[in-house]
Amino acid sequence: IPHKINSPLGSNDLSLLVDNEQWELAIQQSNNNRHLAEAWSSRPGFFEGIKTSDVLPIHIACARRPTVEVIDALHEANRMGLRQKESAYQRIPLQIACRSDASPDVVRRLLEYYPEGAAVDDNLGRLAIHYRLSNGADDETIGALLKACPGSARAFDRRGWLPLHVAASVGASPHVIQSLVEAHPEAVLLATIKGSTPRRCLNMAPHSPNKAANTDFLLRMELEEQSKLGRKAAKPSRGSVRAVV
Repeated sequence: IPHKINSPLGSNDLSLLVDNEQWELAIQQSNNNRHLAEAWSSRPGFFEGIKTSDVLPIHIACARRPTVEVIDALHEANRMGLRQKESAYQRIPLQIACRSDASPDVVRRLLEYYPEGAAVDDNLGRLAIHYRLSNGADDETIGALLKACPGSARAFDRRGWLPLHVAASVGASPHVIQSLVEAHPEAVLLATIKGSTPRRCLNMAPHSPNKAANTDFLLRMELEEQSKLGRKAAKPSRGSVRAVV
């Protein structure tokens, strides 16, 4: 469904201030003219410098590594903004923040205001946790996302990638790998659409200092899960995964 574009590019002072990361002025504008936080604008090249998207100021802010105070002000001015999806990939602000390596404090604040956002997927089938794993994968933020939605560890994207595959491919810390396995043990046996298991994905980050520890752990867990199951692990249907999430 197309959004109603309330302002042409550049005419919404709040969006322009946010886009230029003028955070203090953006907070003042949001406090003084709250209706501007509800104004959609079309942003050419919002994703990858190519994709045009209809966005709210909160979407723009989350793509620019904002301060917690900016999130507070924009949320106060538009309480529905954190639930709204931009038009290109159907992402909510939390997903955009995780993709843009926002600070752990900002991600925690977004989860505080809208914890259900951790279970929202975009049109690529990816949750916020997928994006944080591929853009930082810090222990603190991954822990917060799993706490908000433990079932997110079971969510696979359109390519069949679980969060554990992503974590392994970027050489995430042993703590992150272990947390994801604890949340979904069978994931160690599951392969992507192209046939990569989490242990095989470790080869995508060959110079990671965590590779040896993660390899040993995943191998051990594979043997444990195979012993428990006594059968080949089966990936749940997308519908059942979304229900769990």
